[in-house]
Amino acid sequence: MSMTKFLLPFQQDDMKNGSFSAASILISTFAVALMIAVQTNPLIVLAAIIMVLLAGLVAGTRWRTVLSLAAKFELVILFWIFFVPFLYGETVVTTLNLPIGQVSIYQEGIEFGILIGLRMMSLILLFLIALSQMTLTGFMGALRTLRVPRSILGSLLIMLRYVPLFIEERKRMQDAQSLRGFERGTRGNRIQSLGFMIGSNIDRAFDRSISVYESMKLRGFGGEVVLRGGGFKKLDTILLVILILVYVALFMVIPNTLEVLMI
Repeated sequence: MSMTKFLLPFQQDDMKNGSFSAASILISTFAVALMIAVQTNPLIVLAAIIMVLLAGLVAGTRWRTVLSLAAKFELVILFWIFFVPFLYGETVVTTLNLPIGQVSIYQEGIEFGILIGLRMMSLILLFLIALSQMTLTGFMGALRTLRVPRSILGSLLIMLRYVPLFIEERKRMQDAQSLRGFERGTRGNRIQSLGFMIGSNIDRAFDRSISVYESMKLRGFGGEVVLRGGGFKKLDTILLVILILVYVALFMVIPNTLEVLMI
């Protein structure tokens, strides 16, 4: 089973390191995310999404991987866009007569839902694009540089590295059971098959954990996760300049332009 699959769009460890350190990319990403999160104008947030996409294009983002992961958050975004108008606001746009009663759609809810949906979309794309520019090792080193405790890093590393393996193995077992009539059996048979599948996964996971632990001991593992910080690079100062330009664009240039255009 391949060990190159992760929960997030990291690069492979054998790929060439980028111009910027992973720690500076993380810090810059959180700074830009904060700038986007405080915006109250949907048009400014939409402009931020365009800026994020352009930055990803310049950085050579693996769009297929990033967009496939971003699509998994589609239902969360759609919830805010389509359900908030029914739950929030005072100005009634229209009222629907449904079997459960009258349901009103509010103007403030529509505006707020669009704003929250755009915010979430921009933040998801921002973080996925940023993570696609670093390796898992670089990401963990960046967190260590930022003084994240080793105990948290160890659990995070195991989750990012091995959970995809368990998911893939579970999918293979489901496909095999489906070919053997898993979906066509009675409810009792399906429950029994599901229990067997869960038990088999736990048993395989236990065997794999023993193998991994013994392998790590042979490589000098002493029972503690050892992670070194990745540090910073000289070119990281360029990211500081980019952050200043992003701040000027989001809080000065774009709002003033929209005000001139009276949008």
